[in-house]
Amino acid sequence: MRRDLDALADRTFDLVVIGGGAFGVFTAWDAALRGISVAILERGDWAEAASANCFKMVHGGIRYLQHLDFPRIRQSSRERNTFLRIAPHLVRPLPILIPTYGHGHSGPEILGAGLRAYDLLVWDRNRGIRDPALRLPAGRLLSTRETLALYPELPTAGLTGGALIHDGQMHSPARLALCVLRSAVEHGACAANYVEVTGFLRRGNEIEGVTARDRERDASFTVRGRAFVNAAGAWAAPLLHAGLGIPVRPRPTFSRDAFFVVNRRIGPDV
Repeated sequence: MRRDLDALADRTFDLVVIGGGAFGVFTAWDAALRGISVAILERGDWAEAASANCFKMVHGGIRYLQHLDFPRIRQSSRERNTFLRIAPHLVRPLPILIPTYGHGHSGPEILGAGLRAYDLLVWDRNRGIRDPALRLPAGRLLSTRETLALYPELPTAGLTGGALIHDGQMHSPARLALCVLRSAVEHGACAANYVEVTGFLRRGNEIEGVTARDRERDASFTVRGRAFVNAAGAWAAPLLHAGLGIPVRPRPTFSRDAFFVVNRRIGPDV
């Protein structure tokens, strides 16, 4: 992909996407496939921030089972299936073990019922996947012995076994985003990174463009559009405030989840 800043400045786009993370590139891709003229601007590297520093999960919606959100489960399963089919080099099945303790809320009986219900809801999870290595097995319960054979460091007091499920995992979210962006460009999107949106061009109550700065050459220019998507993530609200004087109330909140990568197994003493 080649940055063509002249092409950005010389036309009016149907859609201007601000932010080149996962949401931004998929928005640009979807619009380009529909024949909409798109410009997408990113202040740094593509998918460099939250999109790169994530759990790397392509989940099939099992967490929505506790809320009985069946439509979202079906939608998530279809999306996971799509990624496994179109990006088999970047998305693979990931086994996940959930240890069970006792026979109550965290016991095997409830988890087993949940697994059966989920598998019925996503009965077509492997539709169109030809490679057996990419097909997701049904969830199943493990005995205490099988669970400890996989994770001998687990606390054994009250351990009644485990539940084994499979989900999808991205090996490199940034590479996946780049693949999607490249497809958007091949369908006509105009993409440029190291271009920071600094403000908006307004005519009355309407926005007709953005002011942007090329961070490599320290040059400013404008990009005009008919519609705009602010997909700047953590920078979305500050951009609205600085560029339009619109304070976002209440202030947006972000995920408080955390993950750690270690080079050894985690035991009870860690």
